[in-house]
Amino acid sequence: MQQEQFILPESVTVRDPQGNRYVIEGVLGKGEFGAVYLVRERGEKHNLFALKEVINPNKGDRERFAFEGEVLKRLNHKALPRVHRVFENDKLKRVYLLMDYIKGRNLEVLRREQPGKCFSLPLVLVLMAPIVDALMYLHTQDPPIVHRDIKPANIIVPVGGGEAMLADFGSAKEYVPGTATTIIDRRSPGYAAPEQYRTGTNPSTDIYGLGATLYVLLTGSAPIDAPSRVIGSLNAGVDPLTPANLLKPTVPLAVAQALQRALSINMADRFETVEEFWQVFMDHGTQQIPQITSIDLSQPSPPEPDIEDSGPESPQKEQIAPHAKKRDALRIFAGFLVIVVIGIACFSYLRGFTVLLLCCLGVLLLSLGALLHDFSSRARTL
Repeated sequence: MQQEQFILPESVTVRDPQGNRYVIEGVLGKGEFGAVYLVRERGEKHNLFALKEVINPNKGDRERFAFEGEVLKRLNHKALPRVHRVFENDKLKRVYLLMDYIKGRNLEVLRREQPGKCFSLPLVLVLMAPIVDALMYLHTQDPPIVHRDIKPANIIVPVGGGEAMLADFGSAKEYVPGTATTIIDRRSPGYAAPEQYRTGTNPSTDIYGLGATLYVLLTGSAPIDAPSRVIGSLNAGVDPLTPANLLKPTVPLAVAQALQRALSINMADRFETVEEFWQVFMDHGTQQIPQITSIDLSQPSPPEPDIEDSGPESPQKEQIAPHAKKRDALRIFAGFLVIVVIGIACFSYLRGFTVLLLCCLGVLLLSLGALLHDFSSRARTL
């Protein structure tokens, strides 16, 4: 709560050492040690970026943040946002990392909108393919880069379709074999591997995070957090993590077993590479993958048009139409006949033609009766 007052308000301008100025448009996210802002380059209306900050860092934090920013700047992958620069602002006592802003919604939000709060295996394969490719790209760098915060909330599906992108590199770090990384500032319960609560991470840490992400996307339930699993395994001798196929019977057994292996408490029991892990999913889902080149889950589906059931009524309407025309014609003729008969009756009355008058009155009554019968039939029909 104490950090809340340090969050910069909208319209504040942040300047980098080169004189570039960025106007804060809003807050994309807040954390214990800073925030991520949506900023616009001053003078450029459409140049939007994400600006990540660390508030009041010590010397070690500044050096590490700057070093990691320089590492990320050299990356070039379609599923990774481009990092432009890292800079300090002495006046605000903050360190900043400027990267591309991806307009869209994350998989955690989209997942909660799905029936059962999960996706089908074919759709998960399509959504996660670019993310897996990005992780393989990171791990093949020299030295490898470990993201260390793989979770649905850090995977963005761009507005208007397109492949998902892996965001938030605030915890990313180079991995040098034989050395231990420092304890990270932030852990995501359920997605953070056991080693992230101690003193060492490596590419296997991302396999754990990827496994946890796939687990929740397929089942709708996040894995139990690593410390609870460790304690449960020590006390009961059994890992309390429920296999995915028991939560969701549609998950193939081989896929559930692969998830259990990726989520192993012991790093040595996990897959050696992301590629090896992903291959199990491809072997059991490739034939079901829909032929989709882009996915736009960020927009609501258009409502289905209402379809009128005109099948059985159409022949009836076609039969009724000719009869209606005949009735209208008869009605007009009867009305004309009434007028003529009334005229002849008046003439007969004036001339004294009694027989003709009686005939006219009879015809008049018959015509009026027919008209009344037609009107009453029409009223009952309506």
